[in-house]
Amino acid sequence: MITAVIRANRDARALAATLSVLIPAVAKGVIGHAVVVDDGDDAAIARLADETGASYVRATAGEAWSSGVAQARGDWVILLEAGDLPEPQWTPSIERHLLTAAARPALMPLRGMAAALREWGAVSLRSRGVRAGLLAPKTQILSGKLARAPRRLTVRRDRAEL
Repeated sequence: MITAVIRANRDARALAATLSVLIPAVAKGVIGHAVVVDDGDDAAIARLADETGASYVRATAGEAWSSGVAQARGDWVILLEAGDLPEPQWTPSIERHLLTAAARPALMPLRGMAAALREWGAVSLRSRGVRAGLLAPKTQILSGKLARAPRRLTVRRDRAEL
């Protein structure tokens, strides 16, 4: 089971867009749980998390990923920012990755050459740090550093422009 951990970034509209894209993945059984992490005290974000069945966690920006992942129910986690919109056929790509390279993290890059290269460089060439777009085992994300460079998924994610 995969848990989606979403940083709300104090943007309820963007969070709603991301959560709406996850609904088909929940129906297919790919996503089993969601955790919404926010660094504010926004009642709209807390209510949205509650209405969608997601867990709600308050944490500072620097602790957002680790706090959210600590609440994950599954062994695998996908990290998203509010406003991230995976392409329509993203779930088969994730399922295929888990079947063919189950121990290796993966990256669903942002659409656009410059953004994708920045992300790829950040997780592959430098620190192998944790960032949005990653699909990885919960234990690796909690450690703060990936054990190895992620495999690049064939699908991308867009950013909602609200």
